[in-house]
Amino acid sequence: MNNRTVPVVTGTYRLQLHAGFGFEDALAQVPYLSRLGVSHLYLSPILTAVQGSMHGYDVLDHSRVSEALGGERSFRELCEAAHARGLGVVVDVVPNHMAVPAPEWANAPLWQVLREGRTAATAGWFDIDWDAGEGRLGLPMLGDTLERTLAAGELTRDQHDGEPVIRYHEHAFPVSPSTDSGDLATVLARQHYRLASWRERDQVMNYRRFFEVDQLIGVRVEDPAVFEATHRLLLDLHHEGLIDGFRIDHPDGLADPEGYLARLADACVDGTPVWVEKVLEGEEELPAPWQTAGTTGYDALQAISSALVDPGTTAVLSGTWAEVGGAPDLDGVIEECKRHAAADLLQPEVNRLHRRAVESIPHLAPDRLREALVELLVATDVYRAYVRPGHPTSVLARAHAEEALSRARVRRPDLGDALDAV
Repeated sequence: MNNRTVPVVTGTYRLQLHAGFGFEDALAQVPYLSRLGVSHLYLSPILTAVQGSMHGYDVLDHSRVSEALGGERSFRELCEAAHARGLGVVVDVVPNHMAVPAPEWANAPLWQVLREGRTAATAGWFDIDWDAGEGRLGLPMLGDTLERTLAAGELTRDQHDGEPVIRYHEHAFPVSPSTDSGDLATVLARQHYRLASWRERDQVMNYRRFFEVDQLIGVRVEDPAVFEATHRLLLDLHHEGLIDGFRIDHPDGLADPEGYLARLADACVDGTPVWVEKVLEGEEELPAPWQTAGTTGYDALQAISSALVDPGTTAVLSGTWAEVGGAPDLDGVIEECKRHAAADLLQPEVNRLHRRAVESIPHLAPDRLREALVELLVATDVYRAYVRPGHPTSVLARAHAEEALSRARVRRPDLGDALDAV
């Protein structure tokens, strides 16, 4: 391990890396950034991402530094140049999701799941509700129904690396061993995935996404083996002395953010700063048990923006809002937007929660449970309450849940029993 003295963090400068601005381009900026007075370079994700990605959050391969950015050698040169000028290096980590690319073989762990199903060695990597898909992974990617797409001849047979695949425009899907005989419709019916129209997404999709982005599939980083596989390269570079700190993208998407941060802290050099991307609502604070140096600063940006915005413009903006039909009540607008998210944007996720509610509360009508579930989601005033499986529920998490229940009961007293049950 490198024993270099790491500079104290006083200010970071974010560099958005992509094929048009890679490690060599960042290297050219190091002298300027040193003169500017920042203490650390903050790099967007450095691992292999979807070809042409402008951000790097659509990770494909956790075992390789992106060749599109210049590869590991250029990354090392950047870190060494920064360190020579007394600058530290912070790297963005994407633990929550991976890309669902086209062609699909670009994501090797996902390709294995498509080929072998829930028994694949990498099936545990991804948050898939297999039972909801009757043992198949739903892929609502077609422009029309499967039947019409087949009739139009848009699905064709081909080969990739000597094995049969099924192509659909830029997409490619593996054919499971011993299922290659018969017409195309018969072959597709035997696969571990189900192709469907994008219009059927709400009924077919059974994997966790990044919000409503279908092309990002949730990763089960709470599994120690998955954590190890997805973090080993970054941690090796860190212990070598190249990476001095980490910024964690969207920890709220993880099953157990507290457990993840604890595992990461154990794997890092003592004292390594780890920041989290976290939106704090109102007076909400970071959970005290989280092992983190703090947030990436959305709360600070809010304070700065508030100081720089002239409150005298409120009347003008409110008047303009009313002229275009906007409701005068902000709370009402927020509620309307939450209902829209539950009904449209995030319906597959609500469907999954509804399935769990029906399983857990079989004595109540499913429709009634769904109404209650949506009311509780709308009534929740923070991104999430942190309930850890196998651990006592914290006072704060229980308080958030009880406050949401109280608000939901006021809005829908007729759902009292279902709200209590959910």
